[in-house]
Amino acid sequence: MSNHTTTGAGVTLLRLYELQEIDTATARVVARRQALDDGSAARAALDDARARLEAVRAEVAAAASRTRALELEIASLRAKRARVEADMYSGRVGNPKELAAMTDEVAALARHQAQLEDQVLQLMERAEALDEQARAAGAQVRAAEADLARLVAAFEQAVAAADAEIAALEARRRAHAEGIDGDLLRRYDRLRASKGGLAVVAVRGGVCDGCHVVVPERVVSRLERDPEHLVACDGCGRLLVVLPREAR
Repeated sequence: MSNHTTTGAGVTLLRLYELQEIDTATARVVARRQALDDGSAARAALDDARARLEAVRAEVAAAASRTRALELEIASLRAKRARVEADMYSGRVGNPKELAAMTDEVAALARHQAQLEDQVLQLMERAEALDEQARAAGAQVRAAEADLARLVAAFEQAVAAADAEIAALEARRRAHAEGIDGDLLRRYDRLRASKGGLAVVAVRGGVCDGCHVVVPERVVSRLERDPEHLVACDGCGRLLVVLPREAR
């Protein structure tokens, strides 16, 4: 036997069913709002792009610093070599062994200078490659910034639209809930919470729309005669309503 009770005047299951439609629409908008892309992934991509740019800039700075150090060392070697050569050719040194040592020193200084100059050339080539990487990384940062700005603007616009829609639905709900018995509203809320958002379901073709259990004909007839009569489905426990023909 169906679990049913009767209520006083002023309560209509149809109105409760319509309230549920508003609540369902609100839940859909809330879910859509929560699923909006707030730019988190784009923000992470921008952070990565900025980190790559900073890393390349750090390499550029390190290469420039190393180049300056090498150039100073090369200048020092040139000066030292010039002094030794000046002493060699000044005529002040006549000892063959001392001259040979000075010649060896000049040759060593020249070799060391050549090695440092090779390093400078390599650093210059590396600097050119790093400059290209820095330009590419900078372009990636600018593109990521533009992408994030676009997503944030779209997110804010979508949030504003969703909030306005939710506010309108909540106003409709308040107006629609007026006149519905408080106990019935609380029962409705409990059912919605426990039945996947569906507290009131229509009877279509003699079958419960919620669980598809057959509703006894006498119950359907009673609901058609008395829309204020509360009946819970034997299968799922939801409240049953027979909709007007135009709404079926």
